[in-house]
This record gives sequence, C-alpha cells and structure tokens, in this order.
Amino acid sequence: MEKELLNQVAIVTGGNSGIGKAISFELADRGAHVIILARNKTRNEETKKEINSNGGKVETYSVDVSNSSEVNKAVDEVYSKYGKIDILVSNAGNATPLKYSTEMPLEDFDAVIKTHLFGAFNCVKACGDRMRKRKYGRIVLISSVAGYHGFAGQMNYAVAKHGLVGMGYSLAKEFDGSGVTVNIVQPGIIPTPMCKGVINVSKDNLPEARVGKPEDIAYAVAFFCSPRAGFMNGTPLVIDGGLVIETSVDTSVKKLLSKA
Repeated sequence: MEKELLNQVAIVTGGNSGIGKAISFELADRGAHVIILARNKTRNEETKKEINSNGGKVETYSVDVSNSSEVNKAVDEVYSKYGKIDILVSNAGNATPLKYSTEMPLEDFDAVIKTHLFGAFNCVKACGDRMRKRKYGRIVLISSVAGYHGFAGQMNYAVAKHGLVGMGYSLAKEFDGSGVTVNIVQPGIIPTPMCKGVINVSKDNLPEARVGKPEDIAYAVAFFCSPRAGFMNGTPLVIDGGLVIETSVDTSVKKLLSKA
C-alpha cells in the first residue's frame, strides 16, 4: 500500500472500536502516526498492540472527548511531542437503548449530544488553529445516514448526527482558503459493538443485501485525509449501500418484478 500519509500525525477519537478502529488501522497502514483518544483503557491497549504488531505506529490517551480539559491536555501533549497535527477524525460516538422521544430520559439525550457534538467541538477547537497556522489540515467528522432521515426510537442519535453535518458545513466555510479541509462521512448500517442490541436489520431489506463493514468507511475516510483530497471541502459522503435512496415502495416494486 502506498504510504501517502507517511509521518503525518492523525488524531482519531473513538479509535479503539468499530468504525474508529478500522480508521486507525487504515491510517496507520498508510504511514500515519495515529493518536487514539478514547475512554476505555483496555481497548486502547489492545488496539495499540494490534496496530503496532502490524507495523503501524500508534499511541493512545484515555480521554472523554466531551470533557474539554481532557481533550486539551492530550492534544497539547501530542503537539508538544510532534510539533504538528495533520489529521483529525472525530469519530467518538455512543447510543442509548431505543425509546420513543416522549419516554426518553433527559440523561440519554444529554449523553449522546455531549459525546458527538461537544466531543467534535472540543477536538476541532483544540486542533483547528494549529492546523490553520501550518496552512494544512484534514478534518473528518463521522456522521450517519440517521442525520438524513432520522431513526425512530433514537431521536437523540439522529439529532447529534444531523448536527455534525451542520458543524461540518460551517467549519468548511470558516477554514476555507486556509489549507484546512473539513468533510463529513455518513455511514449506513455497520455492525459494530455500539450498535449491538440497538439496530437489528435483516440484510434482505437492504439494497445491497448486506450491511456495511467498518473497512468500507475507513477507506473513504483515508481518502479525505490524504493530500489528494485538497479540493474537497464541506463534502458530505454517504456510504450506505444505497439505503437512503431506497423506500418501502421500491422494496415492494422489486418484489413484484422478481415474480414477473
């Protein structure tokens, strides 16, 4: 694989599990020095060992991204050590058990908003001006197709993911012309530990007859992080196997056509 990110410093939040872990592996495979910010120390160490044993370079910090003090401390240490931050992938996320909005505890709404939106805000604030000063940077926000059409029972998640799209558009305008790009990736249904017990969809109901893989997302994120993506800014990229364009009417028509 071409080492197009050789010696670049890449911060990946939530980079020890699911999509984030796949992103960490992909960036490391392309030569980046990956810095994982995530809460779970055990998973951090496990991911670090896996990537290092695969020839990659990774460091981990046990950080709650919704806590600005923890984020600032970690980013300050990274910047002090390397003198730069080339890439920020804001991927840290969480989900709560399915509940109608009228029955959802405020704590559930608050927890999801803080991790997704406060987390992204804290990380961009800690990294953005440092990127601008060097006239180079790649920021990728991991949203979701939930930001397009919502999820019944997960209003808090849909609000957070839609908020990341608005954040991405706004940041792209603020950084325009600075050498720093901001793009948004919106995955479809990806089986990850976070989704276990929350989303259970038959692959027969999906356009491609399969759910996505974390690697499907990681490849796209790696492109957005590369120097070659310099002309892409404020771009929302949906990676869902056609889920957002599929409707119940389409599904019914296809079943009729298959019987014709």
